[in-house]
Amino acid sequence: MGKKLKGVPTKRTMNLYFKPDRTTKPATVALYVLFVLVVLLGLSKVLVYDLWMEVDGARSALSAVEARLDGVMEELADYPQVKEKYQRYSATDEERELIDRMEVLALLDEAMGSTGQLSSVAASGQVVQVQFKRVTLAQTAEIVRRLEESPLVERTTVNTAATTEEDGELVSAGILIQLHKEVAGE
Repeated sequence: MGKKLKGVPTKRTMNLYFKPDRTTKPATVALYVLFVLVVLLGLSKVLVYDLWMEVDGARSALSAVEARLDGVMEELADYPQVKEKYQRYSATDEERELIDRMEVLALLDEAMGSTGQLSSVAASGQVVQVQFKRVTLAQTAEIVRRLEESPLVERTTVNTAATTEEDGELVSAGILIQLHKEVAGE
């Protein structure tokens, strides 16, 4: 280290130049204010305008749905009258369980044919009471057999078979018919 460094830099002059602070100038303050306004504008678009548009869209959808609801409610304005008419003319649960009376009359007409004279028919629920006269006991048995062949009849019972002296062999008969409604799966 015997060698000394020659030419070590040293500062021999003083630099008195300094940069003035311009942050207090109106132009700089205006730039800062403008920057803050741009940032606020950007944030307001995300935080205010987008939410406002979303709410406006939801309100538009709500008004469309309410208009559709009003239309449907106008269509249903006379619903009580329609329901009343429907209930008046439609079959009740009890009536649906009953066998059609026209089918029962057709069955009786088919079973009796031209034999005898039908006096009365009374139907209540699933029970039919039939009275007829001017038939023989054999004809009564044949009528009962025809009735029992029908899928509508569960069973028959001959209640009375009486005769009078002027009729001779002809009798008056009363038959109780228990009906059976066929289920769709049977």
